[in-house]
Amino acid sequence: MRYGVVSRPKANREVSGDAYLVLEEEEFTLCALVDGLGSGEEAAHASRRAVECIRENRTLPLLEVLRACHSALHNTRGVVMGLLRLEAAGRVRYAGVGNIGIWALSQEPFRPISYNGIVGYRLPRVHEFVGTCHPGDTFILYSDGVDDRFRSDEALLREEQDPQRLAEAIAGRYGRDDDVCVLVVR
Repeated sequence: MRYGVVSRPKANREVSGDAYLVLEEEEFTLCALVDGLGSGEEAAHASRRAVECIRENRTLPLLEVLRACHSALHNTRGVVMGLLRLEAAGRVRYAGVGNIGIWALSQEPFRPISYNGIVGYRLPRVHEFVGTCHPGDTFILYSDGVDDRFRSDEALLREEQDPQRLAEAIAGRYGRDDDVCVLVVR
């Protein structure tokens, strides 16, 4: 498994409220993209706390990881997050809350969504999406600082094979004046 990531703060800010995590275990790889509400230090604090909670609970099912984070973040401004688990057995799982985007370039259709809500404030009923993962499939997690029109940029998505270069191209062409995070996993 290879991945690439771009994470940068909003213009004229020192710190980003967006965070990511990639944990490679023997049986699975867990990827997370987290966006603390707003921007700046308080948003960064909430997203860092969420990343710590995800790391501590990484072996749990995704919905239980979300619930653990919800409990851990009650005294923060909250976050939105997407959790992607790629299993060695060829399964892919996704669960998300808020405006974290996911786009799959895969042999079999996989179109999960994130549910409206805020982890730490109002956790909705969330569904875990399950699909089949094949070698060469690409999954892109992105924060609301990225314009999702990149999904229709077929030339970019087809031509760029390196996950890091693809993340950089998406952030460079489609990043907004906001905290930006793009995580590409192949």
